[in-house]
Amino acid sequence: MFKIAIIGYGKMGHEVERLLQEHDCTVGVIIDNESDWDIKWNQFIDCDGAIEFSTPETVISNISKSISIKMPIVVGTTGWYNRSDGVLNDCKSNGSSIIYGSNFSIGANIFFAITTELAKIMNHHHQYDCSIQETHHVTKKDAPSGTAITVAQKMIHELIRKDSWIPDSAPKDNQIPIISHRLGDAIGEHVVTFSSNEDTLSVIHHANNRSGLALGAVKAVKWLIENPGIYNFSDIYMQLK
Repeated sequence: MFKIAIIGYGKMGHEVERLLQEHDCTVGVIIDNESDWDIKWNQFIDCDGAIEFSTPETVISNISKSISIKMPIVVGTTGWYNRSDGVLNDCKSNGSSIIYGSNFSIGANIFFAITTELAKIMNHHHQYDCSIQETHHVTKKDAPSGTAITVAQKMIHELIRKDSWIPDSAPKDNQIPIISHRLGDAIGEHVVTFSSNEDTLSVIHHANNRSGLALGAVKAVKWLIENPGIYNFSDIYMQLK
């Protein structure tokens, strides 16, 4: 039975706590603010791994603390990928382990695969143009969402006529627009649309609750403890049981 640290105790942290107890793990410590690190450090270093769902402002510091003691960490926070090269290099040089990703839902990662394949197909059908829309709760701090950016990047890699994305509804011909909506307590919905004069094709991923994200993170941390290394969740999710 693994002892897992929870870093960040918002809605996702609470859901992770519930699912850890259902998946043969115990909660070793909960870190929810900077002062907790001093008070609970000895409890933290006694854990087997950590799951991090905090904020874009604190995630780098949280990862660094885990790296410093070679604590395997699963990072579900987004909004830090412009600084990821330095973090992952530090992780590699220190021999630490991490799984990071813009979305830990299995369904969302299947959505990535479907939309990436669709982008590849659309190289043969130039009459279609594409867009991405994402909807989340009003308290989500980053926009566009990490999931929407991941979708765009994967599509750009395959769709020859697109080479960048833009958070705007009026893109240039070479750009994929990402339109963000913040409504109520919406958990998360992403829609990829290809439209022509004749018809429209849309692929949708809608999160019904937070359990899918939390469950993916719980399975990931158990896997990471037994398979050390540096991984993106989209590269390993099919290996999870």
